[in-house]
Amino acid sequence: MTKAAAFAAAAKPNSGRPVDICVFGCTGNAGRAVAFHAVRLSAQQGQKLTIGLAGRSQPKVQSVLDGILAELALQPQDVSVEVVLADLTDEKSMLAMARRSCVVVGCAGPYGRYGEATIKACVEGGAHYVDITGEVPWVERMITDYDSKAKANGVTLLPFAGYDCIPAEIGMYLAGRALVKDDDEAVLGQINLAFRNKGGGFPRGTLNTILDSLDGSGATRRSNDKYFYSGEYRPTAKAALAPSTFLLPQWSTAAGQYTGPNFMAAVNVPILCRSAPEMGFDNADLVITDRSVVSGRPSLWNGYGLVTTQLYISALVFGGIALTLPPVRWWLRRKLQSYSYGGDPSGQVIVSAEAICAKRSDRAATAQLTVPGEAGIYATGLFAAATANALYQAVNGGGGTSASSLPPAGFHTPVAALHNVRPGLLVDSLTSLGATVQIKGIDGQPIRSKL
Repeated sequence: MTKAAAFAAAAKPNSGRPVDICVFGCTGNAGRAVAFHAVRLSAQQGQKLTIGLAGRSQPKVQSVLDGILAELALQPQDVSVEVVLADLTDEKSMLAMARRSCVVVGCAGPYGRYGEATIKACVEGGAHYVDITGEVPWVERMITDYDSKAKANGVTLLPFAGYDCIPAEIGMYLAGRALVKDDDEAVLGQINLAFRNKGGGFPRGTLNTILDSLDGSGATRRSNDKYFYSGEYRPTAKAALAPSTFLLPQWSTAAGQYTGPNFMAAVNVPILCRSAPEMGFDNADLVITDRSVVSGRPSLWNGYGLVTTQLYISALVFGGIALTLPPVRWWLRRKLQSYSYGGDPSGQVIVSAEAICAKRSDRAATAQLTVPGEAGIYATGLFAAATANALYQAVNGGGGTSASSLPPAGFHTPVAALHNVRPGLLVDSLTSLGATVQIKGIDGQPIRSKL
């Protein structure tokens, strides 16, 4: 896929609708987190955003809103929020929600079960779309079925806007852009990612998605489904996810210690393979490493992370084997009926990215993104709300954007779609919600103007 082909159709502005950003599925844990950060955006001075909280039960949605206002110590008059009634099983209500909204954030998952209705409503109703899925086969199916109509209708759809996969994609964008800006002839040859997550637990939706995949009830590729990324990047993805390297401890120059496999790499790697050429980092020989830092401060006593990493890998292997057993999956299904995890705002997501020049391995730029909250709920809500805010601004000429520079219509990864509208647009939206960014150029000096 060439950059020109990917961006052939532009999104259509849709300002003037009653709701600027509508969070559908706000009564779930992840949806509630997105709604929380969206209300924060509305409360910020100068934003003047109208937020919609959508679900099928008015009392439940109102309860979510009341809880968010209490948590933020806000009064109803401090924000502009509407309760919107919409039900996945009622196409008319879904279409009505889409027609009232500029941007809809779909939070009803697992997406293989419940996601299509929101996409269909947005494409037909002219609402731009964001979600927090990590289900690549499902997105391939949605691209096959809805991409052409979305482009014809001028609708932008940005899946993967949560922890899957904003940190990975924005890490590559920030570090890669710093590299090529410092050296006009530099070609991105390798991107090294190291994730360090503090606090948290597994969201219920993520666990259901994993179980659906293992049971064969999740979305799978159909023979006519379009591939998510260009075939020339398949060797890149295959090498990054090869078990022979993926499941072994690796030294990470980005983290400065031994690291284990990042289980989210199965989602991150396809996103990076798709977005690299759209960001201007077109290189069929691109190398991607996506790792997790699982130890504390590296030292001689812990083998610079090697001991903890080996224990972590053993636990992953044991857990993977256990999940292949039907009785174990049945037991987990039963537990999930009463399981709930609401997130941890005291946690933290830190992703370090190192971009290395293809021709000179001694030339590298780095970036670090730090986001408050644990990965699965709180930080995911922040990522999605920030993406929805940036998309709203990009489409409707806010935040320093202009009507002459619009995001592409159709399905795209979030960072690749937004960074061409205005460099730093999504970064600014993230930092407004508490994220911090540090970038160092080839000379190792901090830089502020490489976005």
